[in-house]
Amino acid sequence: MQTFCTGVIAGCLLSLLLPALPPFFLLIAAGAVALSFLCKQYFIAGVSVFILIWLGQLQHYQHAQTALFASTQQYYDVRIVAQRRLDEQAVLLHLIIRQGEAQGYQLHVHWRDAPATAVGQHWRLALRLRPVSGHRNPHQRSRETQALLQGVLAEGYVDPNMPSILLHHAAPMRQRIISQLAGWTHGLSSAPLLMALTVGERAFSPDLWLGIQHSGLGHILTISGLHIGLVFGWGYAISKILLSRTALPQREVWQLCSALVLALLYAWLAGFAIPTLRAAAALLLVLGSRVLLRPLQGRYAWQLLVAVLLLINPFWALSYSFWLSVLAVGIIIFLAWWLPAMPNGIWAKLRYFCLFHLVLTSLMSLIGAAFFGGISMLAWLSNLLFVTWCSLVAIPVLLITLCWSLVGLPLAHFGWQLADMLFRPLYRWLVWSAEQPVWWTVPELNHAVVLLLALAVLIYIALRQTGPPAFMLFATLIIAFYIPRQVQSRIILLDSGQSTVLLAQQAGHTWLYLDANPAQLEQLVRYHLLPQLRVQRIHALGPVIIPKVDPDMLPALTLLSGRYPDIRFYTTTPITENSYACQQIVADFPLLPFTHWPLATADPCVLSTDFAGWQVLLPGRLTRTSEQQLLASYPYLQADFYLLADYGRASANSLPWLAHLAPVTLLLSANQQGAHQYPLRAVQQRIDLLNLPLYHTGQQGAITLTFTEKSFKILAERSQSDLRWLEKPAE
Repeated sequence: MQTFCTGVIAGCLLSLLLPALPPFFLLIAAGAVALSFLCKQYFIAGVSVFILIWLGQLQHYQHAQTALFASTQQYYDVRIVAQRRLDEQAVLLHLIIRQGEAQGYQLHVHWRDAPATAVGQHWRLALRLRPVSGHRNPHQRSRETQALLQGVLAEGYVDPNMPSILLHHAAPMRQRIISQLAGWTHGLSSAPLLMALTVGERAFSPDLWLGIQHSGLGHILTISGLHIGLVFGWGYAISKILLSRTALPQREVWQLCSALVLALLYAWLAGFAIPTLRAAAALLLVLGSRVLLRPLQGRYAWQLLVAVLLLINPFWALSYSFWLSVLAVGIIIFLAWWLPAMPNGIWAKLRYFCLFHLVLTSLMSLIGAAFFGGISMLAWLSNLLFVTWCSLVAIPVLLITLCWSLVGLPLAHFGWQLADMLFRPLYRWLVWSAEQPVWWTVPELNHAVVLLLALAVLIYIALRQTGPPAFMLFATLIIAFYIPRQVQSRIILLDSGQSTVLLAQQAGHTWLYLDANPAQLEQLVRYHLLPQLRVQRIHALGPVIIPKVDPDMLPALTLLSGRYPDIRFYTTTPITENSYACQQIVADFPLLPFTHWPLATADPCVLSTDFAGWQVLLPGRLTRTSEQQLLASYPYLQADFYLLADYGRASANSLPWLAHLAPVTLLLSANQQGAHQYPLRAVQQRIDLLNLPLYHTGQQGAITLTFTEKSFKILAERSQSDLRWLEKPAE
C-alpha cells in the first residue's frame, strides 16, 4: 500500500509536466493500470491509477464545456448556490446547471437589474456565456485554473431582453441559518469574524483582508482541517463523558461516530467548501483505520492521506491550500518524531510548545513564500497568540453560542456578546496588522529555490546537528529575503482590462503611467496596482503620469496619496494640490531622462523616456490631429517602444504616425472580453502592413520588459504560468 501511495503522489507531480493528451490515452492508462497490477508493480500502478482518474475527469470537464458552448439553446435551468451584491443594480450569481451534458457544473454570471434573488432558488434564465478568462499579472493566480479547480465551465450575464422565470423558491436550511446569524451578530464589532468561523461567509473589507495577510492568520479564518478537527475533538470529549456510564456495546465506536456527526454538521454549515471536504475525507480515513483496529502511523498515514485525497479529486493538485494543508500535516508528523517526548513541568512544556510552534511556523512561512511570493513577519507572534486562544477558548464558545441560539434557549444574546468579547482582540490585531509594513515579498526569487531552502532546513533538522536549528532557520530566511538583486531598468505593463497601468523602475526611481476610465480608477488602484506595488516591494513612489485628471478620479488619487504621502501627479489638467502640468516632470525629476513633446494648442501629455538607451514613447491623449502636429513640429521624433494610444482605436494610431515612429515593438493594454476586439480592425491592418510586432496584455497577460544597453527581454505572463495540459490536445 505504501508503494502504491508513493506512485499516486508521483503521478500527481508528473501530471503537472504533461502536455495535453488526446482522448484515446484513457485506454492506454486503463491498460497500464491492469498490467501493472498483474505484474505486482504497485508504484507504476499508483502512477497509472492517478493518470487514469485525472485524465478522465479532465476530459469530462472539457467535454461538458465544449457541449455548453456548442449548444444553441437560450435558456438554462439553474440553481443559485451563492451570490454577491456588486452594487445597487447588479448581483454576481454562482449557479449550478441542472440539465444537459453540463449538469452539475457551475456558471458565474452577472445579473443587472435583478429581482430579489436568494440561494437555493431554481431559475430558467436566458444566459450569454463565454469561457472563463481573467487578468494575468505577476504573482496572481490564473482564473482559468481556479475555474477548473472549482468546476466552473463559463461566465457571462443574464440577457436583459429575455424574460426570466422563477421555477422554485425555497430557502435551504443553511441559508435560513445564515440569515438568522446575520441578525444575531448585527452590531457586533467582530461580526465578520463570527460569520466566517460559523458558516464560512467571509465578507471581509479590503483593509481586513490586508490585515489577515499581514498577520499570517488566514488559516484560522478559513474553516478547514484545524476547525473540523477541533469540533471532532470537543465532540469526542463530550460524548465520552455522556456515554461513560452507559452499557452500550462498542462504546468507543459510538463515541467516534457521534463526534464524526458533529464534525460533518460543521462542514455542512460551512457549505462543504473545498477545505472542509478535504478535512472530512481525511477524518473519515483516520476513523476508518481506527475502527478497523489498524491505526495509521507517521509518514505512512501521511502518504495514504495525500494519495486518497488526490484520487478523490486530482484537480486538488492545483490548489495552494491543498499543498499548504498536507505539508503542514507532514511537518507536524515530522516534528512529533524529531522532538523528544513531552517533558514534565509547566515551564518545560511551555518551552517545548514554543519550539514546536517556532519551527512549524518558520517552515510553513518558507513554503508560503513559494506559493504567495512573501511572508508576514508577524506570523510567528500572531500564531503563538491566537491559534491557542481561538482553538481552546474563542471558537468553542462561539459554536456553543450558535447551538444555544439555534435551539432557541433564552439569554442567547449574552452568549453572542461574550463571543464578540473573546474575538475582539483578534479583530483589533487584524486592523492593526493592516497598517504595518510587515509583509516581505521575494519577487525575484524563484519559487523552486524557496522550496529547496525549506527542504535544506528540514534535512538540517532531521540530521540533528549540534548547532541550534533556529540559527539555520534564520540564516535561510536572511538568504531568501535579502539576497542581493541587480537593479535593472524595466517596465511592467499590467493586465488590467480596458485601462493602462504601466509600472516603471529606472535610475533608482519607480514611477507610474495611468490611463483609465475615471469611474473605474479606484477599483483599478485598489485591486490591481496596490497589490503589485506590495509584491514588488515599492516603498517610495516617484511621479505618477495621468494624461487627464477628472474629478471622479479623486478617490483613487486619495487612496494612492494615503499609501505614498510624497506622491506627485502629472497631467494636462492639474486639479489637486499635488498635481502638476506634464512639462514640469522634466525639471522635478532630472535623474529620470524624460522628454516632453508639447504642442502649441492643447497639450496631449506626450512623453518619452530612455531605458538603458532604448526610447519608450507614452502617447498621453493623442488624436490623429495631434499626431499630424507632432510630425510637423518634431520630424526627428522616434521610438523603440510605443504604447498604442486610446487602447488601439482608430481615433489615433494613424498609418503615417506609426510608419514614422517605426518602433521595434508595439505595446497595448486593452480588454479582450468586450464586444469589440482591440486593436480595432483598421489599426490592426496598419500594424500588419508595417509588420510591427505587438504585445497585447489582453491576449498575453502582463508584459515585463527588462532593458540592458545592448538588448532587451520581453516576458509575457501567460506564456509562463499556463499548465501545458490546459492547451487543446491534438486529436
